[in-house]
Amino acid sequence: MRARQGGWRSARHVVPPPQTAVVDATLGHPRTPAPVVRAPRGRLRTAVAATGDSLASFLKGTAQHPATWSVSFVGVLVYVFSAVTYRLPLVIPAMVLALVGLLMERRVTVPFFMILFTAYLVWAAASYTSSVDPAGTYAQVIVLAKVFVICFIIANVTRDGWRMRLFMVFFLACFALYPARGTLMNFFITRYTTFGRALWNYIYANPNDLAALTFFPFALAGAVALTETNKWIKRAALAGVAVLPLMILLTQSRGALIALVAAGILFFVVHTKGRRVRSLAMAAAAAIVVIPLVPQSAWQRFSLMKNLASGNTKEADPEGSADARYNIWRVAGTIIKENPVAGIGLGVYPRAHAMYAPRVGVPVAALGFRDTHSTYLNVAAETGIPGLFLFVSMILAVAVPSERTRRLARGTPRANQLLALELGLLGFMLAGIFGSFAKLTFLYMQLAIMWAVTDITQREMANAVAQPVRSTLPQGRRSQQLVAR
Repeated sequence: MRARQGGWRSARHVVPPPQTAVVDATLGHPRTPAPVVRAPRGRLRTAVAATGDSLASFLKGTAQHPATWSVSFVGVLVYVFSAVTYRLPLVIPAMVLALVGLLMERRVTVPFFMILFTAYLVWAAASYTSSVDPAGTYAQVIVLAKVFVICFIIANVTRDGWRMRLFMVFFLACFALYPARGTLMNFFITRYTTFGRALWNYIYANPNDLAALTFFPFALAGAVALTETNKWIKRAALAGVAVLPLMILLTQSRGALIALVAAGILFFVVHTKGRRVRSLAMAAAAAIVVIPLVPQSAWQRFSLMKNLASGNTKEADPEGSADARYNIWRVAGTIIKENPVAGIGLGVYPRAHAMYAPRVGVPVAALGFRDTHSTYLNVAAETGIPGLFLFVSMILAVAVPSERTRRLARGTPRANQLLALELGLLGFMLAGIFGSFAKLTFLYMQLAIMWAVTDITQREMANAVAQPVRSTLPQGRRSQQLVAR
């Protein structure tokens, strides 16, 4: 009788014989390892891995536009982070790093708009002699000179397809993580506003300035959303296209609202030919999400603008800002009349206004140290009519070639980028009718980026034309002999 196995096993259990691996030692048939079977990933891990792979491929560039890191480009990115977020005091070190790295760049050019910028800077410096506050003018000239340097660096460093793409995405990320996030948290969570108008900190602490500054990232978001192939970046840019107009509306800036509506109408007229139904449907979907978030006080403030047509500024603005702006413009007009050539000095208009306002005879609300509330009146009052001419010419020297290039490149992704940037610049300049924005760095950064995109587009079109066309003649030996005869 067979002995039973001890332990807890049943009597029918039989210990299996030891398994031995079968090795095929035949020459020419090496053993192949068994495939590794991994546990299936969860949705979160899959999404994170996909995002990481997408970011890695984005940083590597493409075959057409490979990654081209440089010292100057790193300096520009550090400058953007420091200037946009105010998280690191590295603006000056970043400028020095970018300027030193610029000496290592293979191509350095002087755009025509930078020549006009130089003339404007020199003319503004010459206003030191006639300034009502020489020390204040000297300080503002130094600031403008720093803006000139970074504008020149950005225009040269971003003249590359990959660098331009990374610059746009990086700028949008910086703006989204700090000014945009801070503004929305202040408005919806902490309820920190000024008379119900949204704001943040630093240069974004004034609602009108915040609205004007948002036009540049809004233009970048539109450019990325219209052309980006990476789905994660495209989705983030589309979110920015919806959120940034909401920020502009939350500031309740009436000048910015006019500029936003004008830019939107032009976009639908120029870009949506043949696909207006789809574009209108997308705009309607975005409006359904955004409009309910705008408070009733904003719509009430906007609705009072209809009274301006009748000239009744008190009914148009019970707060009195419209009436005060009108009287401030009267003072600015007097200053320009009496100082038409050299102006009263860069950056010192408030002091000049306090000196001239009593003579003009304006209400108490318009007395004292006041701003012009107009970019063009501010430039004309501080640097004279020649200064205003140079300032406007500098902007047109970028906008006109950009529009010409866009029309030549119609139907290409670069044309869409140029359209978005042009509309952003148009919105900024229209808002500038009602606010003093000539000293905001974003304006000059946008000019540099617009010029660089125009330059990239022109070179890409030239390369496309210069590509050798494959011969349509027969290529065989017998065929070549026949052609030779």
